[in-house]
Amino acid sequence: MITVAKIFCAYARLGGFGVLMAGVAGCTLISLKSPEKPLSPRDLEARILTREYSTRFIGAVDQTADQIAANTEDSETRLNALRWKIAAAGKSQHAAGQMAPMMGLLDTWALSMQMSDYFGDGAGHALFGTQQKLALTLAADLSREAQDLARRLTTPDEFEQDRRFIEDYVRAYPIENLHFARASLVDYWTRDSGVKLKLVDTLGTVSEALADAGDRLRMYGDTGPSQLLWQAQLAVQETGISGKDLRVAVQRLDERIARLYAMVDATPKMVDGVVRDAGIRFGSSWTEMMRDVREEGTTLSGSLSAERQATVIALDAERTAVAADAARIVNQVVSEAGEEMRRLVRETLLLVIALVVVILGLPFAAGYFVGRARRIQ
Repeated sequence: MITVAKIFCAYARLGGFGVLMAGVAGCTLISLKSPEKPLSPRDLEARILTREYSTRFIGAVDQTADQIAANTEDSETRLNALRWKIAAAGKSQHAAGQMAPMMGLLDTWALSMQMSDYFGDGAGHALFGTQQKLALTLAADLSREAQDLARRLTTPDEFEQDRRFIEDYVRAYPIENLHFARASLVDYWTRDSGVKLKLVDTLGTVSEALADAGDRLRMYGDTGPSQLLWQAQLAVQETGISGKDLRVAVQRLDERIARLYAMVDATPKMVDGVVRDAGIRFGSSWTEMMRDVREEGTTLSGSLSAERQATVIALDAERTAVAADAARIVNQVVSEAGEEMRRLVRETLLLVIALVVVILGLPFAAGYFVGRARRIQ
């Protein structure tokens, strides 16, 4: 792994070589020109508006998917709603996070059109049963909103050219399932236009690159915990076990134990009724035996009641433990992901600071040493 110290040493050696060459040439000032190129106002606006649209896109899909799940009793429809918002959120973030701002806009526009076609007359036209209209209406609205955003950021000629390109891409690569697998729009644009996209020109200045990195971290941080929770919910639901099923099983067990308890409790009374109807008189020994039977019946009834309560308590404890384990696993995953993200940000900032110090300090140091050498001469 290349550390910041090694990079700093490498730049220091390179700086020493530059000073030597400057002394040979007799220069008194070394000028280093940074290759960075500021982004245009349109690119900056496209980056900001595209990511704002992606946030609204994810929120709207989440709300509609929850509404679909709440309005149906079909387990497969609920699973499809959960899979939809997981896939849509991930693909929207990836599209909006394209390095080139205009490519991010076009990729986001293409995703919204693909989703609209998928729920309209595509492979997903019957995923949500009677609730399909909710998904179709939302997808159409999001597609129109993305198109309006592209129209605002481009000239009429550029918009028409981009619209034809997006329509060709959507026809060539429709969404086939809820995984939302998509071909690279950048590669398709390169093949279609014959122009190779220079990603280095889309980085912008150092401050713009840092702002972009911070925006990306904020975007993923806002939706990352929710996506982890959705993934955990999907894993639990795909096993076929739900809270409703567990409650029904406990209720059935409780009803069976109650019927058994009622039968045991009624047995001594039934025996006493038969004895009275027959008019048989038994001696004191038989009376004692019947009293023992009733006492045993009462004891057995109490034991069964205690066992029933213990069983219910044990099932509640197991259910609580399972819920606690699931919450602990989700919290641990979120914590580890956040820690890894913070570590990556720290290393990135240290590297950027070191590079800035070297790039800004090297010309002044070189000029100082060359000037000093000339005064000595």
